[in-house]
Amino acid sequence: MSNVELVLGGPAAGGGFVAHDDTGRVVFVRHGLPGERVVAELTEEHPTWARADAIEILETSDLRVAAPCPYAGAGRCGGCDYQHVGIDEQRGFKRLLLAEQLRRVAGLDLEVDVEAVGDGTGLGTRTRVRFGVTADGDLAMRHHRSHELQAVDRCALAVDRISALGLSGFDWPPGADVEAAWLGGSAAPTVTIELDEDAIVDAEEIGSRLERLGCVHEQVTVVDGQTYRVPMGVFWQVHELAASTLVGAVLTGLELVPGDRVLDLYCGAGLFTRAAALRVGSTGTAVGIEASRAAVEGARTNLADLPWASAVASRVDARSIARHGAGATHAVFDPPRRGVDRGALAALDAISSLRRIVSVSCDAATFARDLRMLLDAGWSLVGIRALDLFEMTEHAETVAVLER
Repeated sequence: MSNVELVLGGPAAGGGFVAHDDTGRVVFVRHGLPGERVVAELTEEHPTWARADAIEILETSDLRVAAPCPYAGAGRCGGCDYQHVGIDEQRGFKRLLLAEQLRRVAGLDLEVDVEAVGDGTGLGTRTRVRFGVTADGDLAMRHHRSHELQAVDRCALAVDRISALGLSGFDWPPGADVEAAWLGGSAAPTVTIELDEDAIVDAEEIGSRLERLGCVHEQVTVVDGQTYRVPMGVFWQVHELAASTLVGAVLTGLELVPGDRVLDLYCGAGLFTRAAALRVGSTGTAVGIEASRAAVEGARTNLADLPWASAVASRVDARSIARHGAGATHAVFDPPRRGVDRGALAALDAISSLRRIVSVSCDAATFARDLRMLLDAGWSLVGIRALDLFEMTEHAETVAVLER
């Protein structure tokens, strides 16, 4: 790949900034800032667009700061987009990115402030971190959009209890993935190892290693006084304050009263299902739908003391909503980044008793797409918030409230 000199413009989806080369082709450049003149190394080329990394800064923006992590930057760990940007400016870029998607996809002219959560430093907030392992057995992170590895001794985004494990002090099986999680309520973190199918390892030694680390096999956390058990590998919000922050936002948006009937789509381990069930009480219902059977088992454990709440193992689609959503008055969904199944959205709209929906999303593009479909179906947007739960990246968590 060749190098090219560019002047950078505004932020772009993917964690970079927009530029144009001498031919007018759009180039999305990571590790730069608006107004900077850079030497960029092209990393991916197409006839009408390309990707690149800024490898030399010829004219520096006043917004540029020293990255707090030594592994951030071009050709290094690809997990962070904005380590070279102050935290307030990061939120400004996210506001612009969300506004662009709302305007272009949802047809809404809105700018939503991205709210700080916690102390706002952007470091030490991640409760789950996934590492790779190099051919030499060293802990590593992957380059951006690549399987190439950057050896590291820690992740600056990890909560202290994960950093304190000292995972870099062990020789790990080459080619493995090592994931550490600590949700705050457990006695110790969990560490799981996903091995390459060709790996030759000493299983007894790995087990002994995890035992020496004091690891446990299930995470326990407390959200607003409620205890949740989260099995290994089951999705849970990654920011240490995300669960409590989002529960507050969702419950505020739903405006539940006793007797309401709530449908929680993509319910995971039952975070919103349990919170909603407590609000509607025994005269109401709360039903979670989730495709992951492991997550459903966790949700059922977390709902066991609330007989009017349940979790269903099923894909979120028109059929599951028609089967389990009859009579629902409220719905909440927090889908993966691909967004909500279109048939599921249509099925939600078809529930005549449904009067309020809360949409939670970490992807601005699919959030705007799903929002547009509901608006076209006659729903009204009554509130929207953006929460900075993914510091150092382009992503924010967006919560929208709709009613009819």
